[in-house]
Amino acid sequence: MNLILILLLAAVLCVPLTQRLGLGAIPGYLVAGVLVGPSCLKLVTDVSDMVNVSQWGVVMMLFVIGLELAPKRLWAMRREVFALGAMQMLACGLLLGLVFGAALRHMAGMGWQAAVLCGLSLALSSTAVALRLLEERGLTRTPMGRSALGVLLFQDMAAIPMLVAAGLLGAGGASAPSFKEALVAVAVVAVAYRLRLLGWAAKAQLKELFTAAALLMVVGTAQLFDYAGLSAGLGGFLVGVLMAESRYRDELETAIEPFKGLLLGLFFVAIGMSVNLSVVADHWAFILAGVSALLAVKVAVLYGFARVLGLPRYHRLLFAMVLAQGGEFSFAIFNEAWDNHLMDLDQRDVLAVVVAVSMGVVPILIKLLERVPERLGGMADLPAPEPDPDPSTAGGRPDASPRALPPATADTATDTAPGRPRA
Repeated sequence: MNLILILLLAAVLCVPLTQRLGLGAIPGYLVAGVLVGPSCLKLVTDVSDMVNVSQWGVVMMLFVIGLELAPKRLWAMRREVFALGAMQMLACGLLLGLVFGAALRHMAGMGWQAAVLCGLSLALSSTAVALRLLEERGLTRTPMGRSALGVLLFQDMAAIPMLVAAGLLGAGGASAPSFKEALVAVAVVAVAYRLRLLGWAAKAQLKELFTAAALLMVVGTAQLFDYAGLSAGLGGFLVGVLMAESRYRDELETAIEPFKGLLLGLFFVAIGMSVNLSVVADHWAFILAGVSALLAVKVAVLYGFARVLGLPRYHRLLFAMVLAQGGEFSFAIFNEAWDNHLMDLDQRDVLAVVVAVSMGVVPILIKLLERVPERLGGMADLPAPEPDPDPSTAGGRPDASPRALPPATADTATDTAPGRPRA
């Protein structure tokens, strides 16, 4: 209870302050984490367990996103997921591997295997940060939001072999995910869906029981995928897609939403706790240069992809910035690489701080972008997006509200108006 009281107090004090300063909620959560973490007031010292618990916020967020996508709409996103996602990982990973690998080899003698792994890890983006920024601005269902989601889904899948590679390249010899266990996980989810266990709980007409059943479905699926060596977030997303055409879709979203918001806030607080202020003091010049290089490389590459996709001019720079920060999977990959002697403790901590700082800087940069005129690629003085009048685009359900993503074509992208930020 003391831990919960500390976290709640830190969030309630810091987040409204950054909101009033116009910086958004994410920097407030990060600052709260730094203050209560082991580098400052030392009110919370077990950061790794906090990060593990808070990852459930990302799982639930991906579940809610999955509810917006019927299976046929997910299949329609195959170009964004596999083509765009793979090209982004390769381009950003190669460039970042060259930049950071050369710098770290010069600074501390990092090997080329670790440099490649480092570059690919930094090419990952934070699913929590990116989707939160899009959701705050009402852009998750635009062509830009669809493209960003496709990239993030590919990154979630790509992070698993990267974790395995960190063990295989080092001294630990980590084992690869088991195909048999993965098949069992998918089969269990399919059987549970066919048995309509959610409908069984709904017949009791108890709101708290339905909420418990919804949590059991999301957490159970994520745990199964994690047990099989796959991404827990990917499991949450896939079960969300499976329930996208269910009659309980709206009730599921309502039941999960409060838990998603609280755990996402806890996730950002945990990331703030992981910032080592002594490392910042010792290597501040490298961290500043590293954050600048990370954002510059990813923004340049992603802006080029936005042009190829045919996104409107006022969304290209925003698309690039939303995905420019480092990702939460990077912390796990850096830790695995350190455990297997691919990098030393200083290298791991410096890279972790670079990723954490980038998560806090990107929301601030986007706030500044919203003040830039549209003719310069910004989003100032733009009209709010109108809802999609075609019911068929709302996950294939005639009675669905117009919340689903529009088709990702170049014509749609250029005709869709961007939104003024809602938060």
